[in-house]
Amino acid sequence: TAPLFCDPVSTTKAEKLRPILNRIHTLKPNKLEAELLSGVKIETKEDVAKAADKLLELGVHRMFISLGSDGVYAAMGSERLWLPNLPGNMVNTTGCGDAFMAAIGWAYLEGMNLKETALAGLAAGSIAMESAETINPAMSATAIKDRMKNN
Repeated sequence: TAPLFCDPVSTTKAEKLRPILNRIHTLKPNKLEAELLSGVKIETKEDVAKAADKLLELGVHRMFISLGSDGVYAAMGSERLWLPNLPGNMVNTTGCGDAFMAAIGWAYLEGMNLKETALAGLAAGSIAMESAETINPAMSATAIKDRMKNN
């Protein structure tokens, strides 16, 4: 079967994922969605790790918890990474999360490891925010790879 990639997009919709957590390959919650799904109140960096561990225990294969200006926490198996956002010229943040999600799907198809996948997502988010348009016309696989290399 095809791997299931999910972005909860809201706490209301996140609740609908609870019964299928064990079937999700890749989950990209934000802090509030991760709290809701894991049952772990997130107030510290350690709490982020606890929430990720709980979601992995519940059957999620890998996750990327987006933490706004604090970057992303990635977890899979025994691997844990906390990566800062990549620099960029912020014009509009609309579409950054969608760009991140699309990039981690693309990175999976490219065979990238956890760190490379997280960097691809961060690179796509960084590129996305540099345009007034929701979808930056400069977004491409080459642009993502270049941004990953330069950071």
